[in-house]
Amino acid sequence: MKQYQNPIRLPEPETIGKENVWAKVGDPFVYRFNGRYYLYPSAGAEGIEVWESEDLTDWQYIGIVADDPILGYAYAPEIFYFNGVFYLITSPRGEGHYIYTSCNPTGPFERLTDNFGQTIDGSIFVDDDGSLYLFRAGNPSIYAHKLERDGTIHEAHELFGTSMGHWTEGPGVFKRAGRYYITMTGNHLLSRGYRIDYAISEDGPLGPWMVPRNKTILVNSDYENGSLGHSSSVIGPDLDSYWIFYHSYPVDRMGKRNGRNSRMDRMLFPGDELVVSGPSQSECPAPPHADFYGWTDNADYGDKFQYESGRILSCEALRQIGTAEVTLIPGNEGKALFGYRDEQEYVSISCVKEHFMVYVVNEDGQECLLDSKLYEGFRTDVLHSLRVEFAPEETRFFIDLMMQGKTKALDGTGRIGTQNAQRTSYVAFHGQVGQSSDRLHYNNIPGKAFALLAMPGSDGKVFRCADGQQHLMLREGEQIRLRLNVEQAGEYHIQILAQAFEDTKVECGFRTGECGMKLARMESMRRLELNRVILEAGIQECNLTVKEGEVLLHSMELFPAIEPEQGEYSGLELCHKADQIEGDICIDRVEGMQMDRKGHVLSRFGERFHADGFIEADILFYEFDSDNPSGLFLRVSEDSSYYEQVEVGHRGYFVGFDGNEMFIWRMDFGKKELWRQRCFLLPWKEYCIRVEIWGGSISVWVNGQRLVTVMENEPFPYGRAGVGSFGARTLVKRIQYELR
Repeated sequence: MKQYQNPIRLPEPETIGKENVWAKVGDPFVYRFNGRYYLYPSAGAEGIEVWESEDLTDWQYIGIVADDPILGYAYAPEIFYFNGVFYLITSPRGEGHYIYTSCNPTGPFERLTDNFGQTIDGSIFVDDDGSLYLFRAGNPSIYAHKLERDGTIHEAHELFGTSMGHWTEGPGVFKRAGRYYITMTGNHLLSRGYRIDYAISEDGPLGPWMVPRNKTILVNSDYENGSLGHSSSVIGPDLDSYWIFYHSYPVDRMGKRNGRNSRMDRMLFPGDELVVSGPSQSECPAPPHADFYGWTDNADYGDKFQYESGRILSCEALRQIGTAEVTLIPGNEGKALFGYRDEQEYVSISCVKEHFMVYVVNEDGQECLLDSKLYEGFRTDVLHSLRVEFAPEETRFFIDLMMQGKTKALDGTGRIGTQNAQRTSYVAFHGQVGQSSDRLHYNNIPGKAFALLAMPGSDGKVFRCADGQQHLMLREGEQIRLRLNVEQAGEYHIQILAQAFEDTKVECGFRTGECGMKLARMESMRRLELNRVILEAGIQECNLTVKEGEVLLHSMELFPAIEPEQGEYSGLELCHKADQIEGDICIDRVEGMQMDRKGHVLSRFGERFHADGFIEADILFYEFDSDNPSGLFLRVSEDSSYYEQVEVGHRGYFVGFDGNEMFIWRMDFGKKELWRQRCFLLPWKEYCIRVEIWGGSISVWVNGQRLVTVMENEPFPYGRAGVGSFGARTLVKRIQYELR
């Protein structure tokens, strides 16, 4: 099995032949055309460069796409193909947009418009009816404009539901299964909390856009692999999978950076959710090719096709279910052929007088199943990609990824190709459809594996809850199998998000052992720790079996079980032991850490994958400010501070004090208040504050008196502990902590 490892190796003329040296580029935009992929990153001084690939893994450097001095330091170039023309949009030096055109994805591109402003990060989407839309960055949301083919843009629409709480950039839109998906990045390139969110629209490119529960799909605030952002999404070479490209921007503790790295990971669709199996760090299975693929106009693939009586047909045949694609110049009489068994039995697609026509030919004659109106000015003398999805429940038809309609389920069995086409190029088919290949993916661990994406042959029934979420119902004796790609060998926590409706027993089996637990009846979904297990590194399978009762299962999450850590420090020793992230600095004093400025500060203890434990601090509050609290942090897996981003740039829990009240926040680059109660504290007085977290239970003590215990059904699973302030002046004299 071919594998790849992030970051993606992009060769340049000066790096070819050098081991472990590759182009340092950001904002990677990947476009698929005629079975090949083209990658365009933000430009350096010399202009916009492009790389080409057939498999998303091995890339060839092509060169500069346009001879125009304006394109030096062009931000986030993107292209799209429409009716024979490639359009390139970019914002040179971030000072407004230009659109260029070409007849080739590698150029040369010629300027179509002058600078028409509209900030940065322009991205163009073509809807099913041929309407064009421009999406671009804004504060705090993404904005969209209707776009004419000559480059004229219409009024701006703020896309509510796309805000990331501050400056939001890097939009990208695609349509799948009748839904529109938008990905976006915030808030600042130089923040370690740079991250990628998504939203969904059922109605159209202008929304309304709905914010999903799992809105953040890629984030990693670690110094060496963090600052993840500015993505693009593309269908894989198997015609079925989706892949996301993005960059990381490593930084050292002194703030020094050494270029951005392009990365790639698999997108998955469990039910109504979009997730990313990543960010991956170790070797992963590479994007697979289609079962059959080739270019009829490339002699290297000549033995894959038969040429007879004006027909070009694949030598191999698609099975009943799957996805097929033909790229051709139809001309006046050309047709694409699918499910071809013989001259008397096949499906044909033709584009005549701006109509998309689907016919079924069999022994009874010819029947028109679909007649769809194409957009005005549709050309038959340029390349178009015709795509058919033979799904069990229906058959769907596309041209250049624009859906033209659907019919009853047709049998896709047979060869594919063209008849009387002016030119035939890429021809491919694969035995997966509607992202059914997601069930064959090896989920990157640490990370999640989703019950709805269990391997084919698994048991269970899909169940939709009142909140709209989909889960898998498993009853006694039923089992699911999941594929994993484990980054490092070692001991792992195994947690499930599930609900038991009666006394239930579940077991998980791995190549290296088994674990399980009994579950009591629950009123709602909860995160539960099954046990720990030793795992080998690399690709493998596991199973989850319901031994007794029944359970509603959403996902399984695995993460390393690391060594416990504990410590107790005070005075200057505390100042030296604390791991302080960016933000306003602490002042080292003999008495302890002094947080003395009207800014954010966090000093942390432990490691990312610590799960449970406590932290206790002796704190002298100099002053209180209801808008700028201070307190203790728990399970902080992501943390960041930057002056141009959301104020709460963390994922984890914060127990804060403002002199009058105590409160608990669930932080996820924003905050949700879990609890608030009266708690009178006096300035210039020292208090002993203790907070604990065990499973989903969070407890708070002040001077030895327990104030509250709060339960979270779906808690964050792991993270560091810490002490910090969002602006209040405090002195931390002593810290004691124990993390497991």
